[in-house]
Amino acid sequence: MRVVSLGSGSSGNAVLVQTGRTAVLIDAGFNRTTLVSRLQQAGVHPSRLSAILLTHEHKDHACGALALARKYGIPLLADARTIQAVLERPYSNETDTRPVERLELTVGGDMRLHDFAVRSFPVSHDAVAPCGYLLSTDAWSMCVAVDTGEVREPALEAMREAHLVMLEANHDLERLRTGPYPWHLKQRILKATGHLSNQQTAQALGQVLDDGPRWVWLAHLSRTNNTPDLARTYVADQLRAWGLGHISLQVAPPGIGPAWDSASLWKAVAQPVLLTDR
Repeated sequence: MRVVSLGSGSSGNAVLVQTGRTAVLIDAGFNRTTLVSRLQQAGVHPSRLSAILLTHEHKDHACGALALARKYGIPLLADARTIQAVLERPYSNETDTRPVERLELTVGGDMRLHDFAVRSFPVSHDAVAPCGYLLSTDAWSMCVAVDTGEVREPALEAMREAHLVMLEANHDLERLRTGPYPWHLKQRILKATGHLSNQQTAQALGQVLDDGPRWVWLAHLSRTNNTPDLARTYVADQLRAWGLGHISLQVAPPGIGPAWDSASLWKAVAQPVLLTDR
């Protein structure tokens, strides 16, 4: 299994997940040109995608989904309510109205998609049917849980099963509270249907990680209310205090990267990127 973050944050989100025979995109929150360019940088032509999995309909996760799906004949996979919301939203001035194939997966359901076992699980966000995904092969698994104001048991269960966990660390509480956002936006972010703080992210990871080799990507960081160093340092310090200092921890940036490849993981286990690294 190979995973590449094609971009993570309020400006857009997309994750490539592939095996030797199957490639999928989780979210498509950039315009089609950007998505095609970043896929090609990752070595994958869009026509190879078996599906675009959508976590929810917000622009920074779905604005390029229809254009990419129509151009290259890629099915959209999500809860039926999410697919309908994406079809109804005017994300761009695209004139292409060709129908797209729908692969409907109710939140909390599972299905087989070629090499992948796909499980959807509910998250807490202000969208019509928000979800995260656990993608598994016979040997490896990865979990994506972004845009959620709480981490509930279905998400924790999926994270426990994953070798790679991609979890939101949206904001530092103090920066959010004292920062420039208007109060109504701060309230939205702080709600149970908003976004995770660094503290919440660390607490969730502390419930699911163990002494085995695991990899964590901190995702969807706010450029205003967080920084990579703040998020990484806070989460790393907490995990270290809980005896989890062996965990490999990275921050997914707004641009392309990082990449995770099971073919080279045992070398990484022998020489891990420890939490003390900056």
